Amino acid sequence: MRSIMKKTALNNIHHEAGAKMVPFAGYEMPVVYTSIQEEHMAVREKAGIFDVSHMGQFLVRGKDAK
Repeated sequence: MRSIMKKTALNNIHHEAGAKMVPFAGYEMPVVYTSIQEEHMAVREKAGIFDVSHMGQFLVRGKDAK
């Protein structure tokens, strides 16, 4: 039986940017876009973001949940 990979809110953006995607903690996550060295230099010289949307979930329940 195969489990279904969860996707983060940025999943489509990762795919559009050409990320190599891998399974991580039940999610499909990007591991690299171009090369480690190129990405390292881009973050040092410009900026970078990290998709942390797989790291937590909140379930709100009850009659006033909305």
